[in-house]
Amino acid sequence: MVTDDNSGLAASSEELAHGQESFSVLEGDAAAAPVRTADPMLPAGVLFTSGTTSKPKAVVHTHANMLWAGKVNPTNIDMGADDVYLASLPFFHVNTQAWAIWTVLGVGGTVVLQPKFSASRFWDVIAKHSVTHISLIPFVIKAAFDSGIPENHTVKVGVFGLIMPVLDQMMGMRVIAAYGMTELVTHCIHSNDFESYPDLAMGKVSPGYEFLIVDSDTGALCQEGEIGELWIRGVRGVSVFWEYFGNPEATEKFFTEDGWGRTGDMVRLLADGNIQYCDRDKDALKVGGENVSAREVEDVVRTVPGLADVAVVAKSHEMLDMVPVAFVILADPAADQDAIAAQIIEACKLDLADFKVPRSVYFVDEFPTAELGKVSKKDLREMADAQGDS
Repeated sequence: MVTDDNSGLAASSEELAHGQESFSVLEGDAAAAPVRTADPMLPAGVLFTSGTTSKPKAVVHTHANMLWAGKVNPTNIDMGADDVYLASLPFFHVNTQAWAIWTVLGVGGTVVLQPKFSASRFWDVIAKHSVTHISLIPFVIKAAFDSGIPENHTVKVGVFGLIMPVLDQMMGMRVIAAYGMTELVTHCIHSNDFESYPDLAMGKVSPGYEFLIVDSDTGALCQEGEIGELWIRGVRGVSVFWEYFGNPEATEKFFTEDGWGRTGDMVRLLADGNIQYCDRDKDALKVGGENVSAREVEDVVRTVPGLADVAVVAKSHEMLDMVPVAFVILADPAADQDAIAAQIIEACKLDLADFKVPRSVYFVDEFPTAELGKVSKKDLREMADAQGDS
């Protein structure tokens, strides 16, 4: 395991340990450690979801979940003992924990840990450590292009969410499509090097998982080409998570009685067996690869006095793909808009992660509506993009 702090200087584990002066403080007599019965189904750690539909939930992963990732993921992304994975995304994310670190541990490879992603040193870090594998999300791709893609870089595999042959050519690497979520531990859907795939497909279901595509309204199975919610089933505590910590209601809501996990993602099955992503079944944004619940942000904004209504939507962003913005209807049209906008931003900064804080607040007299009088967030997104840079 190697740590790169973006300084460009040589680093040692002693210098870069987090929370302690050095890793040596963790050394000790194994006999003094607490005795714990060996059981792969015991909890190994907790990762929080991105909070797509509500506040983030604490996902309990078992030791078996970690072992599963180490066994399955290397095959999915063609990784061996001589390969090097650059882990530059947040450590609280399943992408870094399961898709990078646990994967590398499974084959005895090398992982390069960056405390913080650096756009300016992206290719320098790759060259310095002879990186072979990276995770691709919109702002990483943007950084790679902005820095200029070297002709002879060492990366052979980039892990992305969709099949995009043009990305392979432009990045100069094999781009593997991979779909997953914190609850599903690994890439439960992915592409491989032995088949051809249509553009924007996610690939096919990985070994160890089953899938259904279900009509959210009727509960009936969708036919080929029909859009429905993706349900995934694996072995609980092995290929899927064990539970949401301290939240049995959420756990029960995620799993059906016969073990299917409701992902909330809308997909369709193509004629060749590939699965194509269509949309999120809930009101969600994707900010720099992180899911953000519009509902969660709206609930915080509503704590500010003087608002009649609020709607949070995504606005296009060059680096992060999208960012949240808030549309607000004032209870008193004559109220001080600048003062209220400042209160909204301050309230969000106090209660939300930075990437969830609205970049702008727009005041309107009324919201555009769709069928049945529902707020048309599609129209609001178009209105936000028309406002220019945030």
